[in-house]
Amino acid sequence: MGDDLILRHELLTGVLRLTFNRPDKMNALSTPMIRQLEAALDSVATDPAVRILVLAGAGDKAFVAGADIAEYQGNRHAAFAAYQFESRRVFDKLEALPKPTIAAVRGYALGGGFELALCCDILICTESARLGLPEGRLGLCPGGGGTQRLTRAVGRTIAADVMLAGWRLTGARAHQLGLAAELCADAALDETVAARARAMLKIAPLAQAEMKRLIRQGPDAALPVAQSLEQEVLLRLYQTHDGQEGIEAFLHKREPVFRGE
Repeated sequence: MGDDLILRHELLTGVLRLTFNRPDKMNALSTPMIRQLEAALDSVATDPAVRILVLAGAGDKAFVAGADIAEYQGNRHAAFAAYQFESRRVFDKLEALPKPTIAAVRGYALGGGFELALCCDILICTESARLGLPEGRLGLCPGGGGTQRLTRAVGRTIAADVMLAGWRLTGARAHQLGLAAELCADAALDETVAARARAMLKIAPLAQAEMKRLIRQGPDAALPVAQSLEQEVLLRLYQTHDGQEGIEAFLHKREPVFRGE
């Protein structure tokens, strides 16, 4: 794969952290990095030892400060389009990963970096976090789902402020808007992420995967349709080993032992 642009580290048993590793470029996304990310996601999706995925950036300046704009030079339309389609496919794969994901955002999360964070289930921001979609300043627009995911997450008015006025959300503002689940000091990021991951490990993995799907897909369906999907999922989970194990453990006042089946 060449240089390790994506570093793998077991944060806790069952919790894998992928770190974007171009600190000299503020972890800007390049084609090789996108490809290494896709390979890592494919591995995580099929690895039963990984329950939770955390995304983070190397260094203390950025999560991911956007795309590597040097790759955009020269009006090479075919190459530019190929990069955009490839990035979109990988971002969609991250969003659809059947395991919970956490974006640990410290410093800049701009452009594609913000879009990556929006694909994750839970954002944890530090006080130094700055999130934005500045593509308009280049005469472009987001291409990795930013216009749509941000609007769905915070509403049209805030999304317009971020894109049409080029405004950056601070970590505190992202938390205030409900975009970030938690705000912490920069020095406490690893501890905060680990605490959240420990809590997530207590949830049955099959239930997590199904609830993640309901959360992502339900809002785009009519309410009665989404409710019917929810009940279908519940009835299916009830018949699993983990569903019955959770009930028995609760009644016998013990910790459940989930097997993911």
